[in-house]
Amino acid sequence: MMRRSARARFLFAPAFVIGALLARPSAALAQCAMCGAAAASSRGVARGLAFSIFFLLGTLFLVVGWLVVLVLRTQALARKTSDAAALERDAPSISAASLPTGHAPAEK
Repeated sequence: MMRRSARARFLFAPAFVIGALLARPSAALAQCAMCGAAAASSRGVARGLAFSIFFLLGTLFLVVGWLVVLVLRTQALARKTSDAAALERDAPSISAASLPTGHAPAEK
């Protein structure tokens, strides 16, 4: 059995969903019969449905945005840590005992 690469698996799922939506566009654009009847019954119900959809989408964007910020902060911290480690590794090694103080020791 042939194994798919990670990129092929990553591209397969969105391609499958888009293909399914294009195959039956009327089914993809249709809404639940109960929601359609409730939205048609009064303007207030339709507005409530619209606000609830916007609330759910806003929550989704908030969570995804938080995850993106978390990943970017982690990458920046890792980059900073690796840069500091590279500088430390490349710096010449000087011990404190070999440094001249420039003055005589204080007398008591």
